[in-house]
Amino acid sequence: MMSWLRREVFCPWLAARHGNHYRPELPALRRELDLVSDPTARRELQVARTRAILEHANEHSAFYRQHFAEAGFHPDQFHDLDDLKRVPPLEKTHIVARQDEIRADDVAESDLVPTATGGTTGNSFRFWYDRPCVWRREAMTVLANAAYDWHPGDPVAAVWNAHQDLPTGRARLQTRLRNWLGWRRMAIDASHIDEARLATWVEQMQRQRTEIVYGYALSIKEIAAYLDAVGAEIPSVRLVVTTAEPLYPADRALVQRVFGCRVRDRYGSRENGPMAQEDDAGRLRYYANSMVLEVEAEPGECGDVLVTDFWNRAFPFIRYRIGDAAFLDAEGELSAGLPIMGALAGRQTDFLIALDGSRVSGMTFHEIYVDEQTHACGSDAFLQAQFRQQASDHVLIRIVPGPSFSRESDEVRLIKLVRRILGADMRVEFEYPPTIERTASGKYRFTVNEIAG
Repeated sequence: MMSWLRREVFCPWLAARHGNHYRPELPALRRELDLVSDPTARRELQVARTRAILEHANEHSAFYRQHFAEAGFHPDQFHDLDDLKRVPPLEKTHIVARQDEIRADDVAESDLVPTATGGTTGNSFRFWYDRPCVWRREAMTVLANAAYDWHPGDPVAAVWNAHQDLPTGRARLQTRLRNWLGWRRMAIDASHIDEARLATWVEQMQRQRTEIVYGYALSIKEIAAYLDAVGAEIPSVRLVVTTAEPLYPADRALVQRVFGCRVRDRYGSRENGPMAQEDDAGRLRYYANSMVLEVEAEPGECGDVLVTDFWNRAFPFIRYRIGDAAFLDAEGELSAGLPIMGALAGRQTDFLIALDGSRVSGMTFHEIYVDEQTHACGSDAFLQAQFRQQASDHVLIRIVPGPSFSRESDEVRLIKLVRRILGADMRVEFEYPPTIERTASGKYRFTVNEIAG
């Protein structure tokens, strides 16, 4: 009874009190997901929604009017998804320092929700959602979770490396009561990992009787490895969902064996919300009711992922080169059910090793994108950045400078950041390549540990 009340009453009510009205969006999204399971109906819906976002961007975004005109394109020329290829991709370099030109002029300031990208696929920039987009994204997350029998109010351990996303300070009693009444989420800050922290997290998960473990793939693997090493278990866990990093076959096998439950991988982004997740056969299926996903590759080959998002009218992403890479599945768009996208090559962040021996998540270095004055995420000082640990006491920072980069001040700031995180005696050097290359498999590596065995 209490589980039903949390799912159907308390969680929607608490979300609405904080301005997130996801519950009314659920019925329409359920119908859409049923609709797009048919390839013909799916294509018709995607064509209509692509045309709508093209027309909206052309009318209300100064950037897109110029972007389309320079390519000799007008939305009137769009008739089928194949016509989308006439639109040049939106590059991250287009966005930096031009956000106000991209932002639609018909969305009121009061309806804008500011946010910023994480930075692990190249750089970080600020942008906005409109409020209906936020509600639909939350509703899509609820439905994506439900496909795994994970519902609002189920006890969750969120293993998260991006500590800027986690609650700060000691939660007030009122906040803790709301969490117990509704979502029952336990946040684990996995930006630093050592034996003491692992032991604490396991004890907390055992006490919470965690049912769902969700978060960064490599950090969840570290928890599984610890459980395996000390012979402990968390028998209440019935589902593990990984995201944000590649889930390697050996890591999946370890996590599945130690937790003794299903392990599924999910693909999402700050820009586009939940994008795809694995089915029971291990195939990534993407949410064709909310976007068009393209892979710039021949069937069976790896290429860049381009995203055309249908929902964020405040800040349109049209053929956005998100910074991930995937293999093109030749039959994906023809499949029944949600369309299959090929295997994700994607992003990668290594753990770096602090001077005290603790392992530090690459996401910790996202702080380079935080403005020191406003504390807002998103910076145009770096078009690309990469941290390479070349020795136990040496880090090389590679930077492709952005418009506001100041070598004098930014180098000092980055040295302080690295030494605060990894240790005061860490040596720091800089390199300024014209671009930061991807690996042969298409990965962009934000942090690289060259001393790992």
